[in-house]
Amino acid sequence: MVGFAGLLDNVIASFDVMSFFAEALGANLPDRFIFRQVYYKDIEVFLVDGEVRSKNHEHPQLCHQASYQSIVDRRGSPLFQMPDGGVVNDYVPFYFSPITSFTFTIFRGNVDLMSPEGDNLGPACEEDRVFLVAKVENFRDSGLDFCFSDFALNSNAPLPVLCGDLDSLEEHVHWDMFDEYPYKGRIEELGYNGVCQYFKSMDDPPERMTRSQKRMAEFLVRSAVPLGLIDCLIVKSETIRDKLEQMMDASVWDIPIYVKPGCYYQ
Repeated sequence: MVGFAGLLDNVIASFDVMSFFAEALGANLPDRFIFRQVYYKDIEVFLVDGEVRSKNHEHPQLCHQASYQSIVDRRGSPLFQMPDGGVVNDYVPFYFSPITSFTFTIFRGNVDLMSPEGDNLGPACEEDRVFLVAKVENFRDSGLDFCFSDFALNSNAPLPVLCGDLDSLEEHVHWDMFDEYPYKGRIEELGYNGVCQYFKSMDDPPERMTRSQKRMAEFLVRSAVPLGLIDCLIVKSETIRDKLEQMMDASVWDIPIYVKPGCYYQ
């Protein structure tokens, strides 16, 4: 028979094995990236300020807007329970891929571009949109308050759940909706392999009934995101790249700018 001391040794050994496999699995987890889409002229504002600020920042940035006012209002309400308090508009939002229902509706010309003064400039154009891209791990020891959701933060059907523990990222976000083939939007310079080109919900199989909402899960950073955490800017054309390079050259920043039409719809 195995005595108590022997049983204890076996238990300790089993925990050591479990820890080993947990660390090994953690080491093999894929890098995850986040994407924020903005109007290209607003990049100059961010370069001057050295950060991207939330809508409710005490010193808000005068930027162009491409969004539905009803959703902006909802995100300014206490509908969603933020881990660090406040409302969604207190945070700078990112998506986990460049291909979402929101970016698609911009591509279709269904969202108006509003000037910083509130003038309607006509439908927002995909050509003029820029992605700020960052690796999620950049935020781990940043000292910033952040959280992430499992569903879109634009409705309560289904009601999203928010989490602030970066070690729970792989379990909390529905990565199966992102990691299916075929892929689109590869950024080889970052090691980003792209995302499944299909994002719309469908009746079958059941897990895809809310695919659109899952694909619009968000990563949110409270108050402001320093540009030092941004890995690159993504544009659709060389024309916009050249304009951004002029802005970059006139600033103290040197953020890489890559032309990646695969991160867009056409």
